[in-house]
Amino acid sequence: MKVRAVFFDLGGVYYSEGFREGLFTIARRFGLDEEEFYRMASDLVFSSGYVCGSIQERLYWEQLSSLAGTDHSLLESRGEILNAFKPLDGMPELVRRVRTTTQVALLTDQTNWLYELDERDNLFTQFDEVISSYEEGFSKRDMEIFRIACERCNILPEEGIFFDDNPENVRRASEFGLTAYIFEQARTTEDILISAGVTEIANGGSE
Repeated sequence: MKVRAVFFDLGGVYYSEGFREGLFTIARRFGLDEEEFYRMASDLVFSSGYVCGSIQERLYWEQLSSLAGTDHSLLESRGEILNAFKPLDGMPELVRRVRTTTQVALLTDQTNWLYELDERDNLFTQFDEVISSYEEGFSKRDMEIFRIACERCNILPEEGIFFDDNPENVRRASEFGLTAYIFEQARTTEDILISAGVTEIANGGSE
């Protein structure tokens, strides 16, 4: 069946994994174990409901400070996360070329930070649709977000391709009916899209 929509994750796919890298920086600043702090913050962003817009950011940071056992205001270090989100090599160019023939959507488990990234980089204008957990109230741990994404792009699941750096997200998307791949880099992603029939992007392929 013809591919009618391509979905990309944000952190670790279109951008570098700013959440992880920013948290590592914050951990080093306050003398915390990087991996443990990242695990704690990652678990909390879901368990607190923050990633789905259920609580305000300030409360998330207050809870994280308490779990980490620090008296410091971690909220003041939030900029480290935003600063760590940088476009990955080749991805903006690839998205632009795919959009000439096929709709491209951002499908992300992201919080209100998404709006600040948009303000900084005009992020939303680079996609035909933006589907975020913060707005929809469902994360990629719930297949409902994939139904919403397909509905937004007016496609059947089998007409969509999804790229994510999280194997569990890829598994769930595949179970839902999307063709899903673990993201590696822009070049291999382009090869997959060409093989899938999004052949027109080959005309402007990267050298």
